[in-house]
Amino acid sequence: MRFLLNLKLKYSHFAIVLAALAIVLHDIERSDYKDDLRIIESDVIHYYAFLPALLVYNDLSLGFIDTKPDYFTHKFWPVHTPEGYRVIMTTMGMSLMYAPFVIPVHYFLEFTGQPATGFSAPYKVALLFASLFYTITGLILLRKMLLRRFPDLAVALVLFSTVLATNLIFYATRQAAFTHAFSFFLLIVLAWASERYYSSPSVRRAALVGFIAALITLVRPTNALLLILFPLWGIDSPKSLRERLQLFLKNYSHLLVLIAVAVFCWGPQLVYWKQYSGQWFFNGYADKGMFFFDNPQIINVLFSYRKGWLLYTPVMILALSGFFWLWKSNRDLFWPLLIVFLLHLYLVSSWWLWWFGGSFGHRAFVDIYGLLAFPLAAFFSQLISRRRIFLKVAALLIALLLAVHNIFQMYQFHNGAIHYVANTKESYWDSFLRLKPSPHYYHLLVNPDYEAAREGIYPKPVVTYQKPKGK
Repeated sequence: MRFLLNLKLKYSHFAIVLAALAIVLHDIERSDYKDDLRIIESDVIHYYAFLPALLVYNDLSLGFIDTKPDYFTHKFWPVHTPEGYRVIMTTMGMSLMYAPFVIPVHYFLEFTGQPATGFSAPYKVALLFASLFYTITGLILLRKMLLRRFPDLAVALVLFSTVLATNLIFYATRQAAFTHAFSFFLLIVLAWASERYYSSPSVRRAALVGFIAALITLVRPTNALLLILFPLWGIDSPKSLRERLQLFLKNYSHLLVLIAVAVFCWGPQLVYWKQYSGQWFFNGYADKGMFFFDNPQIINVLFSYRKGWLLYTPVMILALSGFFWLWKSNRDLFWPLLIVFLLHLYLVSSWWLWWFGGSFGHRAFVDIYGLLAFPLAAFFSQLISRRRIFLKVAALLIALLLAVHNIFQMYQFHNGAIHYVANTKESYWDSFLRLKPSPHYYHLLVNPDYEAAREGIYPKPVVTYQKPKGK
């Protein structure tokens, strides 16, 4: 007992422990690592491909596919160049993030004489553990940064809400090997590294920023836009902007080191592209990746029944309202975080597939939840800083209610009562407060018009089915 008292545990410590327990228990409950078609699925097949190609087959050209084409149909999805080369479609950032967890498992299996196929349950457990590690480490760093500016109870509510009241918990468990929990971690590290650099500029700290910037873009190249957070961090006025420019001019060698480190870290990717595609820069998405910057679907992205971010993750309404109080209390964070959020919103809304494929909620925003934690903390701080006790109770109840709502929705998704891509207003309200879909639910769904979307046209979904009266 005395040991526990000496630890001086705070509410925010318990919030992180609770988040970790929730992730682990949900992983155990789902046991997706036992399913051949789970975890290494969908986009993860691309992200993960570098590791089994190297560790198991020692062949990044993927020539081994020819030996058992049927066997590899669901394990590797390369794109083909006009010259006939096979190239892994995505960049290798995720494989780099997986590697510290997957490589020990692989060599342990080899050493103990067990099948080391690259795709068995032990590898999937390693991917689950990787997601857990990065998510919790991100929360620990986030907690340290938040506590410098906000009271512990507000920080605890933010950490609790960020995991349990958003779709982050889904992307740390059910689709743990997707990019989002990893990008969540990396953007928190970028903010932390930026703060450290400006507190005491040095070559080493600049190199760290360069390394993190490289990982962010290798994991998800479109997140390169979010790197603007580094030069903007701490800017709260024209005067501070001028001082920042003077700092860069004075320490231009730091910027050169930052860029050099980022380019060096991108080196293996560039060499891979050159070796196996004949090009230094290879777009694996080809015509599957389009932006319509003149037609951003902002309203749909935020409020659509198909995948509206604020509809399915309402706790983020509190985060957005928290920008008002962030302006008053921490203006040095207001502008950088607001600009990053608006740029991210514009980029996501301009993607031709603005709903980002099949997902629980709008998955593209999970990446920036660590940044939105600051305005969310400003919101909760306003409630708990009041002398009236009922406001503190209200803050706790809001966080709990939104967490329960989110977890309930997640189980609706697992049960098919929230569709991964075809929801409509009618299907949403038909499933409201239902844990499982009604007999009418699937008649109320409308799949997206993908051909129209390729032209930047998004017709409003029309449900023609008429439910029998009284049912």
